Amino acid sequence: MTDNPQNRFGESSQGSFVSRTTGSSLFGSRSAGSNTVPARTTANSTPASSLFNSSRNQASAATPAAPAPGSLAARMEKYPHRTGNAVASVMRKTQSPERAHFTPSDYPGITKLAIASQKAGYDSVAARNPDILPTTQDRLAVQSRSVSDAQYRRFAQYIEEQSGIVLGDNKHYLVNSRLSSLLLRFKVPTIDELINRAMQPSVYKDISSAVIDAMTTNETLWFRDTYPYLALKNLILPELAKSGKTPVRIWSAACSSGQEPYSIAMVVQEQANSVGHINPDQCQIIGTDISPEMLDRCRFAHYDNHALARGLSAERKARFFKPTQDPNVMRIDDKIKNMVNFKQMNLLGSYSLLGRFDIIFCRNVLIYFSNEVKSQILGKFSECLNPGGYLILGSSESIQGLSDKYEMVRCNPGLAYRLKPQS
Repeated sequence: MTDNPQNRFGESSQGSFVSRTTGSSLFGSRSAGSNTVPARTTANSTPASSLFNSSRNQASAATPAAPAPGSLAARMEKYPHRTGNAVASVMRKTQSPERAHFTPSDYPGITKLAIASQKAGYDSVAARNPDILPTTQDRLAVQSRSVSDAQYRRFAQYIEEQSGIVLGDNKHYLVNSRLSSLLLRFKVPTIDELINRAMQPSVYKDISSAVIDAMTTNETLWFRDTYPYLALKNLILPELAKSGKTPVRIWSAACSSGQEPYSIAMVVQEQANSVGHINPDQCQIIGTDISPEMLDRCRFAHYDNHALARGLSAERKARFFKPTQDPNVMRIDDKIKNMVNFKQMNLLGSYSLLGRFDIIFCRNVLIYFSNEVKSQILGKFSECLNPGGYLILGSSESIQGLSDKYEMVRCNPGLAYRLKPQS
């Protein structure tokens, strides 16, 4: 379940902003011979040479206020040689009420993922530095980035009803940080007003969907915690092979950006040549998530170097990924991609259309729900499992006191839960 996009950008030791997705400088000037192509931005037709020289702007008679110490504006004033196109469009003060417009780099072979990364960097700078938004009009348009107490209580109840996520009484900061970037995107002046619109999905469908996406934690990596995949390879798949069960059906619930179901598919492929194996062609893997945006990423199956470095060995990267035109991005090999189907689904809804499964992965998801909702979900999982089927939860999750339909199985290392025989 949602990556905070702000976590993907930070400062390098030299003080410049660096994309943790691509590893390239977001703001530095392009040097001769460098392969780094910064995001290009334009605002009206203002010449780049006049962006930071207020003396050349004859239309401005007032002297601008000194930037706050330590702010991005102050650093850019101190280090003008670090001025690049991305910062230029964020900081430029045009005489037009229109804000700067983002334009991606257009080098040959650029991918949608690379363009999205550039856009995320641009929006991240603007969202986290409201004092240097492109125009005075934009600064005035965003009136409040803090949710009020009354609106927070309404929103917490709404999010729990829609997704089962329990915010609690002291997560104002989480709502503020995750929804602030949406104010500029949807041209809404306050977080309270954004929430008002999000709670009217029939009128503001795009805003409602974006808010749910922002509040859902899409944090994942390849082969997370390791032990579930060892249990799958050494215990569960051989047991299913011995029983002659076909097809083997596996469900990855709340699959986020796809690393979990694709990791499962890799394990099935790896053991295909072992004794008592499961035929990959007879294995059906379903990934579900509440977020349409996450499911689009899953189906696209392209991952940048940052994502590939999280839990994926060099051997698996070489075996199961193919290069793309972008040197910073690789795609899942078709033999793995074709093993997984993705569907949008809310865990609070019905599971009946999914059919039955031999294994359900639902890892690091239940921790966000109330005990009542956890119990309901565990009950519905039990109805989806074939006799003797396995449920695999996160390392910090337990079913104790929530369901009596499973028996604990020690996998050495780790635990799994097997559906008890019906009495």
